[in-house]
Amino acid sequence: MKNLATDAEARKKWCPLVRVGNEAGCNRSSNDFGATAYCIASACMAWRKVDQIGIGPNGEKRDRDMDGRTTWTDRGYCGAFGDVGSQRGQT
Repeated sequence: MKNLATDAEARKKWCPLVRVGNEAGCNRSSNDFGATAYCIASACMAWRKVDQIGIGPNGEKRDRDMDGRTTWTDRGYCGAFGDVGSQRGQT
């Protein structure tokens, strides 16, 4: 499955479902609102956790802990619009 993001990576992307303003249904057409319009990742009901990835002490991604210094973090995707691979026939 491609296009997975860690919680921290997802929180740097804007969410098209965020509503801003004081009126119900007020939305925006771009990322003009900065961090207030970003994805909330694992705090969102649409977030789909897939697996975990290891991050080494120098920020490198790891698939196993070789030296006891790996920090594990969840990876997932926004499930609001379907499975990541479903739009191109991928699984």
